[in-house]
Amino acid sequence: MLQEIWFDKYRLIKLLGQGGTAKVYLAQHIKLNSFRAIKHISKHNSLYKRQLKEAHILKDLKHSCIPIVYDIEEDEDGSYIIEQYLEGETLSEFVSKRNHLNEDIIIHFALQLCDLIKYLHSEKRPILYIDLKPENIIISKDTLKLIDFGSAVFCDEVENNLEFYGTIGYAAPELYYKNRIDERCDVYGIGMLLYYMVTGKSISRPGEKIDHIDYTTNKHKKLKRIINKCLKYDPSQRYSSVLKLEQDLLASINKKTYKGIIESSIDIGIAGSQPRIGTTHMSLRICSYFNRHDRACLYLEHNRSRCLWNIRNRYYLTKKDQDVLRIKGIEMASAGYEQVMDLTEYNVIVRDYGCLGLENKDQFLQSKIKILILGSKDWELGYSEEALTMISEYKDIIFMFNFVDGRQYMKAIKSMVDRNCLRIPYEPDPFAKPRDKNSQEFFRDLLGLCIS
Repeated sequence: MLQEIWFDKYRLIKLLGQGGTAKVYLAQHIKLNSFRAIKHISKHNSLYKRQLKEAHILKDLKHSCIPIVYDIEEDEDGSYIIEQYLEGETLSEFVSKRNHLNEDIIIHFALQLCDLIKYLHSEKRPILYIDLKPENIIISKDTLKLIDFGSAVFCDEVENNLEFYGTIGYAAPELYYKNRIDERCDVYGIGMLLYYMVTGKSISRPGEKIDHIDYTTNKHKKLKRIINKCLKYDPSQRYSSVLKLEQDLLASINKKTYKGIIESSIDIGIAGSQPRIGTTHMSLRICSYFNRHDRACLYLEHNRSRCLWNIRNRYYLTKKDQDVLRIKGIEMASAGYEQVMDLTEYNVIVRDYGCLGLENKDQFLQSKIKILILGSKDWELGYSEEALTMISEYKDIIFMFNFVDGRQYMKAIKSMVDRNCLRIPYEPDPFAKPRDKNSQEFFRDLLGLCIS
C-alpha cells in the first residue's frame, strides 16, 4: 500500500483504523504537501447508504469543531471521504489519563460542545446528532472535534425514521423506546459527557445505573444542578434547548473558574479583508493585553509582510536567539520556526495571517478563535464583501471593524445580523495598557466571545 496513489493526488501512508463499516487511511496531498484522512466505505457493506449520508451531511457543515470535508470520490468498490487529518486524542483517552477533569476544563469543553450542537440545531435543515460519546470527540490543540456523524438525523426526517442509533449509556432514554426525539436528546448527551468528565465513569451495559452526581463529586453545586437537569429521564424536565443549557453554564462561571478559562491555552488566528487594515497591530495589542495578565504569549507571523525581519534589523538587541524575538515580554517568530518550538510553554498563541485569501483561508479557519478585521469606508467595502463571501458559512468568527467611529460602526453592523462584531478602539501604541473605558470594555467583550 505504501506509495500507492489514489485519484492522482493522494499518496497513501498507512491505515489509521477500521470498523465494521469503513477503513480510515492517512494520506498526503501530493501538490499541497499536507495530510488528509481518507475514509473508505465499501459498497458491499449493508450500511453503505447510511454511511454515505454521513458524508453528505458533513460536507455542508462549517464549524471549527467539525473536521473539514475536502472532497468525496467514488469508484466501483465504494466511496471515499477526504477529510481534515486531526492529531490529538479522544475525550475517552484524555479523561482516562487524568481519571477526572477539573471544573475549569469541564466548563471550557462544555461551552464548545454547546456552541457546536447549537450550530447543528440552527442549520437551515436542522440536525440532531443523538450519539454524543467520548469516543466521538477528539481533542486537538485544546479544541473539541466531533467525528462520526453516522447516527445524525435531519429533524424533518424524525417522523419517518423508526430506527435511531445511539450508544448504550450515553443515548437519551427515549431512543431505546422509540419515543419521539427532538433537541432534548442532545441536551441529555451533553449531560452524560459532563457526568463522564466530572466522574470518569461511564455505562457499558443496558439498564446499568449511574451514581447520583451529588454523591460522586465535590464539584460546585451549580455544575451539579446543571448536570442533573440535563439527565432527567422525562425530556420535559430537561433544558428545552442547548441555548438555555449554554446560558446556565455561562452563569455558573464564578471568578475563579473564569480566571481558569482565561489562563488555559488560547489559540487565536487573525486575518484582514485587505492589506494594511491592522492585523499585525491588533495581534500585538492582544498579546500585550494577555502579557499584562501574566500569560506567556507567542506572536507567529503567518504572512509575507516581513515585519519581524524589519524589526530584527532595526533593533538588534531585541534578538532572543537566531529565530525568536522578545519585545516587551512578547516572544515573536515566523511561522516556519513553529515546527521546532515547544508551543506548550505558551498560554496564548496569536497567528497573524495578514490579508485573507484562498492561499491561507483553510489555515485561518482551523484556528480555535478566528478574528477577521474589516473596513467600512466606501473604498473598503468591496474588500470586506469579498472576504465575507469566502467565510460566509462559518458562524463562529469574531468580526472587528477598524478605523471607524460609533456612527460608522452602527451603520456597518446593520448587515451583520447574528454575527459577533466589535469596534476596535483607537490606540497608536500596540503595547499600551488599555486605559480608557472603550478600550477596557473592548477587551472584556473580546474575552467573553473567546469563552462562549
